[in-house]
Amino acid sequence: MRYRGTAAWLVGCALVAIGVGSAPPALAAGHAQRARSDPHRVQRSHHRHRPAKRSKPRSVGARVSRPDPSRVPIPQGDVSGWHEVFADDFTGTTLDPNRWRTYWGQPGGDPGGWFDPSHVSVSNGELVISSYRDPADGDKWATGGVSSSPGLVQTYGKYLVRFRFDAGVGIAHAILLWPGDNSWPPEIDFSEDNGSNRQTDYATLHYGADNTQVQHHIAVNLTQWHTLGVEWMPGKLVYTLDSRTWATVTGSDVPSIPMALDIQTQAWACDTSTWEQCPNATTPSHVNLYVDWVVAYSPTS
Repeated sequence: MRYRGTAAWLVGCALVAIGVGSAPPALAAGHAQRARSDPHRVQRSHHRHRPAKRSKPRSVGARVSRPDPSRVPIPQGDVSGWHEVFADDFTGTTLDPNRWRTYWGQPGGDPGGWFDPSHVSVSNGELVISSYRDPADGDKWATGGVSSSPGLVQTYGKYLVRFRFDAGVGIAHAILLWPGDNSWPPEIDFSEDNGSNRQTDYATLHYGADNTQVQHHIAVNLTQWHTLGVEWMPGKLVYTLDSRTWATVTGSDVPSIPMALDIQTQAWACDTSTWEQCPNATTPSHVNLYVDWVVAYSPTS
């Protein structure tokens, strides 16, 4: 996403800062950090998480029969050209620590935002990332995020995330692939917005030492349920919306290193970005991102 800078990971009381992505072509400043969990670490910079060559052991888990919040059931099993390696229907009441880690910390370049693990919850068959002014966080607009790094880090794959996002100026989202060793760039954002009117979705490939970006956008109402996805192959990215291809990127700059799946929201402080919006008088007191399910695949050949 366009607001990467530095980040922190938290497990128990261990905190570590790592490098994160940066701003879009239209954004000269306004980087942010992500916070994610990593065991047995103390605060330092540029921690490198242990990478995986492909996916970790299949992290699918038992599926429970229940009504689907989005009325579209989670895909099951392999599809043509792809082998299912990761799936979460969020049927329980807590986030599965074998699949997900949560963010924690201050977004770099964004004094108005804060990532708080308590703003991530599972209920009614959904992952919910809640954004609101939290007295426990100095009354800042606190948000949250999750990373699949405990359950899935792989090179190439197909990813599908079914979600909807409450309207709320100044609260933005990103669903992305991030290097498993925490190096940066590259970065593949296959769904993100700038916290404006929820009527446009963006996809951005970040690459190169100067953070070169290839960006596409599509008109879509993100307050309604949709399935956003990407098919990541050697030299090619295919962005999908509700099973239809809407943009393609090809070339040698497409990443070829192990990456994890991240899902996050963030609030922006005013006057810190020329692209991201900041909360205003119209922003609801609570702005939630709801995720019905997540599925990931590895290539079969």
